[in-house]
Amino acid sequence: MTRVAMIGIGAMGEPMAANLLKKGFALSVLRHRRSEPAERLRALGATLAASAAEAASGCEIAVLCLPTSREVEQVVTGRNGIAQAAAPGALVIDCSTSEPASTRRLAALFAERGIDLIDAGMTRGVQGARQGKLAFFLGGERAAVDRAMPVLEALGDTFVHLGPVGHGHTAKIVSNVLSYGTVALVNEALMLGTRSGVDGAKLFEALMQGAPSKALESFGPRMLAGDYDPARVSVDHVCEDMLMAQELARDACAPVYLLAVAQQLYRQFSLRGDGERDMSAIAELWRAAPPPKR
Repeated sequence: MTRVAMIGIGAMGEPMAANLLKKGFALSVLRHRRSEPAERLRALGATLAASAAEAASGCEIAVLCLPTSREVEQVVTGRNGIAQAAAPGALVIDCSTSEPASTRRLAALFAERGIDLIDAGMTRGVQGARQGKLAFFLGGERAAVDRAMPVLEALGDTFVHLGPVGHGHTAKIVSNVLSYGTVALVNEALMLGTRSGVDGAKLFEALMQGAPSKALESFGPRMLAGDYDPARVSVDHVCEDMLMAQELARDACAPVYLLAVAQQLYRQFSLRGDGERDMSAIAELWRAAPPPKR
């Protein structure tokens, strides 16, 4: 039985860990800042660990599902980190939204210890995690990716190997740019239509027939209803990810005009003190505005 360590059991990591247990993997999980996820996973058969090193000790594969590169670097190189405990021949699968440059540095560090790392950027959100239908953008050596597939297949159903280490996380950042920019555009489209007097529900139906998109389907009804709970992706999370996209654009000397505009929109909403709200709540920037003069 393959032993797997799961580092990061938040909104995405907990259902991913549950699916690994259902597929028969022996699982060790790092305790979360909240006790409930760890206790639910223990009830399903997971072993709880007090540190990343303890979780990874004796495991053949470690899966990381953390918010940013900062947290990844901490659990890898910090006190009681994975780098101290993982044995030569182990494999690390980083499913976090990480900076590609950081991912490459950590891959080099692990390589010195005889440990493989692949980056596995993922999409389809919490629902995909619960259903075991995540899509993964993979970066790393082909042999390491092949080793990771039994674990990944317990978590998702779509896998694209884009190239060497770092390419999976690059694709994830690009995917986020597309998603967040499209949500901002959906917001403007609905604002334009409703403030011009068109019934919002009928407008949504028409757009879903003539110009459908996943962003419109998922976030349009929330924007029109003014009901943004529960939060799927917080505005502050969007701002963090878009900052990574700006850094990627800087390194690639890529002009990203629309990204910059969308980033300012989300940042404006965050500065109002609404950073923890769902990103669809940017609709409040126009919903609360005075009606147009006719």
